[in-house]
Amino acid sequence: MIRGGNKHPTSARGGLAAAEVRGASARAQWIREGLVVLGPQLAQAWGIPQEALATTSASGEVVSIHIDNCQYYPAALLSIDRLTAGAICRDLRNLHDTERVMFWLRDHGALGGRSVALALKAGTPTARVNALAEAWARERTYARSLNDEDVVESRERRS
Repeated sequence: MIRGGNKHPTSARGGLAAAEVRGASARAQWIREGLVVLGPQLAQAWGIPQEALATTSASGEVVSIHIDNCQYYPAALLSIDRLTAGAICRDLRNLHDTERVMFWLRDHGALGGRSVALALKAGTPTARVNALAEAWARERTYARSLNDEDVVESRERRS
């Protein structure tokens, strides 16, 4: 048996299971640290009904992630007006929920090492943040398409 409990070093299931555990742990930490908030809190901050927030989330107008049967939103959105947030979130629309949330949670070198919310608060033009969001989405979409091609090529070689 190999250290860490995985009997087979090439087992994709062991790797996937470990990745899922790490992901669940990270999401739980986001909640504990207040990096994500529940819908009612964001709806109240924006002065809109919770139903309207749910609709904008479902359409990709607002970034959200489903954790433990609840819809969470990046806490960074609390400090940004909803029109600005919506414009930035639309640029991320084609990404997975986790990728979209990560954009709001992390510090970006292109924003002076600040998060989106802090950069906007410091006076960074919204257009600059939109350009970063577009580039972030394009990079991840391109990387995903390359990975998909690798999988197809691998299957073709085995045939």
